[in-house]
Amino acid sequence: MTASSTDAQVVTTLRQLTSSTLGNLAVRLGVSRRTVQRALLKHGYHTSCNRNGTYLTLQETPQFDAEGLWTHRQACFSAHGTLMQTVLQLVKASTAGKTVAELEGQLHTRVHNQLSLLLREARLARFYWGRHTVYVSDEADRAARQRQRRLAQGEPQQGPPASPKRSRPHPEGIRAEHVIRLLVQMIATPQASTASLAKKLQAEGIALHAPEVRRIIEFYALEKKTAR
Repeated sequence: MTASSTDAQVVTTLRQLTSSTLGNLAVRLGVSRRTVQRALLKHGYHTSCNRNGTYLTLQETPQFDAEGLWTHRQACFSAHGTLMQTVLQLVKASTAGKTVAELEGQLHTRVHNQLSLLLREARLARFYWGRHTVYVSDEADRAARQRQRRLAQGEPQQGPPASPKRSRPHPEGIRAEHVIRLLVQMIATPQASTASLAKKLQAEGIALHAPEVRRIIEFYALEKKTAR
């Protein structure tokens, strides 16, 4: 195929799938990931704000809701861009602030790290509503109105916040020590791809392959910026 026909095939395939990963598109079309990425850059696309940004969809595909979100098979796409920027915008635009459980329910991923950083940078504020933490705008007047509307909802249900829980501390079928070695390797080489991480671990005698590395990353909702 010529370069232009390959680009068209990439776009057509992703349109048919609605959303997919870079790796899946490359395998389906028998081309490199770089070729897929180059074609999508020309056309325009969105990257999921959850699932470590591994899912892609064409620029024109999402039908964003009033809060700028669109979900396809648990892959959440945001008109606001990254997960960090999406959390910030959802909180600031909300009428009564947002709890962790509310944000995670919308975005289908953990948001503790993003909220902690936004608080440290004074880009958001918070207050306590019973046992719940409600995150609000950093603008005092806006935050006061959000707090007032939240308190007007009455007392929250008793009990701990209903944030997602895992029944296992690590992915099923993967040894805890292997997970630890992967996390150490990710800290040492933060820009490494999943394939590169897998090769480094295999060189140490740890039988983890790229799909298992990717599963661990998704299990812990870790942020990785490299394309996979």
